[in-house]
Amino acid sequence: MPSALLLLLPLGLISAVAVNWYLCFRRNIEKAKESGIPYVVVPVFVLHRFWLITNPLWLKLARKFLPEEWIESWYDYVRPEFPWELRNEPFKKFGSDTILSVSGGDFCLWTADADVISQITTRRSDFPKPTQIYTSLDIYGKNVVTTESAAWRRHRKLTSPPFTERNNHLVWAETLDQTQAMLNTWLGKNRQGNQTVDRIMDDTMRLSLYVISRAGFGRKLEWPQVEDTSHNSTGIDVKPTQKIQNEEAELGEGHSMSYTYALHFLLDHIVFAILINRTILKLSPVKVMRHTYQAYIEWGNYMREMVVSKKAAIKAGERLDDMDIVGQLVKGQLLPTDEKSSSKDAPLSDSEILGNSFVLMLAGHETVANTLHYAFLLLAMNISSQRNLQKDLQEHFQGRPISEWDYDRDLPALFGGMTGAVLNEQLRLIAPVVNIPKCTYGVPDQPLIVNGKKCTLPTNTFINLCSCVHTNPSWWPHGPPKDPKNPAHPVSNLDNDLEEFKPERWLLDPDHKDKTTTTAKELNILDDKTKAADDAEEFSISTTSVTSPSLYRPPKGAFIPFSDGFRSCLGRRFAQVEALSALAVIFSQYSVELAVDKWATDQEVDEMDEQGRRAVWAKAASEAQRLIHGSTTIITLQMRQGSVPLRFVRKGSERFNF
Repeated sequence: MPSALLLLLPLGLISAVAVNWYLCFRRNIEKAKESGIPYVVVPVFVLHRFWLITNPLWLKLARKFLPEEWIESWYDYVRPEFPWELRNEPFKKFGSDTILSVSGGDFCLWTADADVISQITTRRSDFPKPTQIYTSLDIYGKNVVTTESAAWRRHRKLTSPPFTERNNHLVWAETLDQTQAMLNTWLGKNRQGNQTVDRIMDDTMRLSLYVISRAGFGRKLEWPQVEDTSHNSTGIDVKPTQKIQNEEAELGEGHSMSYTYALHFLLDHIVFAILINRTILKLSPVKVMRHTYQAYIEWGNYMREMVVSKKAAIKAGERLDDMDIVGQLVKGQLLPTDEKSSSKDAPLSDSEILGNSFVLMLAGHETVANTLHYAFLLLAMNISSQRNLQKDLQEHFQGRPISEWDYDRDLPALFGGMTGAVLNEQLRLIAPVVNIPKCTYGVPDQPLIVNGKKCTLPTNTFINLCSCVHTNPSWWPHGPPKDPKNPAHPVSNLDNDLEEFKPERWLLDPDHKDKTTTTAKELNILDDKTKAADDAEEFSISTTSVTSPSLYRPPKGAFIPFSDGFRSCLGRRFAQVEALSALAVIFSQYSVELAVDKWATDQEVDEMDEQGRRAVWAKAASEAQRLIHGSTTIITLQMRQGSVPLRFVRKGSERFNF
């Protein structure tokens, strides 16, 4: 009898779970029908953590063993990154740019409709951020990314002041300096650039890290020198192509890693730190995991020492740099009691200062680095656009040395010219994140205008604002594809050019007038404009367009590389200044080319006619395109299946100039 009970208990539990799932599934289908939003029935909640980790295995098995008619209707819509992998094709196949996926779990809304995106980003109280998916970023403390409502308002208000126009001047100057140092390591001893560089991503990561360290945290970091060894003083192997000195000359007292190396290693291996318990990391038999734990401890200790140092300096009457994030946050801690108006304006704790410092480092580190990396690749693959960029820079700077460049005079010209067009086009094609998350958790059903009619979005819906809105022909001017027989994307936009890298599409005709409108505005379901403006001022939220007024301005909601609305990227202008100035430094003097070492030696290329060079270049371009399409997301979208080697050569010395 006991044996029978032991057998019946798990069977009963499984049956109860199955019955509950079925009832929830039926209830959700009824809600989806009532919503008025086009919906697709799927077997799983696509954002369940187990599915996010294991979905490639199950999808492969489903494709192999299940009949096509069983999976055809839902297969694409349970791929978490389908808006990147397939772009607009699943929406086109469904006949709607907004789709509600329905399972036995929560609802999931996917939208590549600029009108719907604009409604969601503007109505901040109705569509909060799903902070539960960001708790893994609390590795040092709560912060502006992982909080919502009143807590977020407090964090945002206290972290915003350093992101000012004055700070952007420093971003400009530091980027000019650090980009020249980075470029020197790529050009070789004779500065002709006749060497292949395959550490581009590593170096753009280092560049963005160094800029934010100086412009956001008041710490100047010097670009390391190239070494002949592929090992560093910690005993951890690095890629032979990195060959970069990782350690500063002096360690902090009581530290086993330098500040620079600890932060660099932690950010490079951040997936371990955010997904694996710290005790497991510490005791792991895998060296890189133990080293990640050590970097986590070391950088945290450096930052705690910095907080103590700032407190001592303030108490001693020293004036801190206004652009020093840590210093300003510590200063807020030490205000007299009567100056701390209320709990909502209470200063951040030490752990919250560390938490904000870390996420600002992380966000500023990866986003700009990826932007520059992909921009170099796309320019190397689109030679005519690269020449147009160089021509525009030559016309503006007229050979003026970088030491004479001026932020107030030169940045507007870069932002509104071909450099800004290149930046915007790269962000349009390859946004930092595939899906921007919102939700209706904790709020009631919400009215939403979808496909021109009033609908109801159910509570407990996870929302994905899909970056493939950037290539949605419903919202972007477009023309025929350059080469229909060789499309830029395997399945998406085969009849137009929106998957192609064409910065020139952003350059306006003088007579252009913006006639775009938003259905949601006409239906009066957006927040009060005056309230939004007041909030923007209070929290230093930029209300300017994401692009220059002299470039094409997409309809609201159609271009969201920095998100939009109340929770748009705090460091948007910081990132734009950094990317624009770095591009200007490099392409005012040099060209970037795909390295073809895999297919031909330098001597063989020199002896080729134009037809031969075109053929070998095409092989390199095809390989680069394959690797770009294979990019995946951990925190941001990155190319993870390999690297594309490049060469930076002086203008006029190009081997591939056609």
